[in-house]
Amino acid sequence: MAKIFRGAWLFTKNIYLSTEKAVIGKVLLHTSNTYEQAKIKLIFDYIFFYIALLMAIMLLAMISQNEINMMVIPVLIATLLSCLLLLKKGVSAAFVGLLTSLSTLSLPMLSSFFNNQDLSPKYAMIWMMSILLCYITVNLRTTLLWCLILCGYLSAVAYIKLNHLQVYVSPGYSPTFQYLSNPVIIGLYLLFLIRALGQYYRNIISMEQQRTAEKQKQHLSLINQNLTKQFLLVKGFSRSGKSAFAKGELDILDACFSEIEKQCGTAIDYLNESQEE
Repeated sequence: MAKIFRGAWLFTKNIYLSTEKAVIGKVLLHTSNTYEQAKIKLIFDYIFFYIALLMAIMLLAMISQNEINMMVIPVLIATLLSCLLLLKKGVSAAFVGLLTSLSTLSLPMLSSFFNNQDLSPKYAMIWMMSILLCYITVNLRTTLLWCLILCGYLSAVAYIKLNHLQVYVSPGYSPTFQYLSNPVIIGLYLLFLIRALGQYYRNIISMEQQRTAEKQKQHLSLINQNLTKQFLLVKGFSRSGKSAFAKGELDILDACFSEIEKQCGTAIDYLNESQEE
């Protein structure tokens, strides 16, 4: 059994890495900003793993014969694949993030509405994820708009429930099946949340560490260049002083000693400044 799980994991990992390279490989190479790179990777991870999650939800919809979900999920998958295509073509992360977050906010609303206005955690989690994605990849103004749309939908559901209005419900909707499937779906959503957002922050930290290491490397190289320059000057003045001493030219010897002292002081000051930085 362990070998089966390991084989399945390696197979999924290979698909993920191959897809990542095909979709955002070139885009990342042409993006110098580390924060922008992290946003691109976040959008890719969000779409990739959400599509994988939708496959499992589609299977549950087929088992329960939920007609609404069987229509909404393919549309959502097609929309997300279009977002991947835009990402591959180099469209800005802000625009792709906007489209991705909007589709994962609005289409689940449609599913929720025709599934007896279901507001269970499985819908709440994806709405929360879409709003967080918008906040990270787009801007605060659009995020607040998405929050306003969500609050408007929740208010509409409250009005329908309180006034006992009759709304079309998917024939495959079964409260019992929903209760039984909720633990499975929520578990998958939690894994999705950890992988997408958790990996995003890990990428940020990793990229920042790489950038810091590169800056330190450049700084050390600059220190070596400057110290080499100072030592070469000291070596040159030392030779000149030796020659002046041999010829008895004391004035030139004193000047060489003064320059050697000056260059040594400059080197020491430079080392002290570099340590303070």
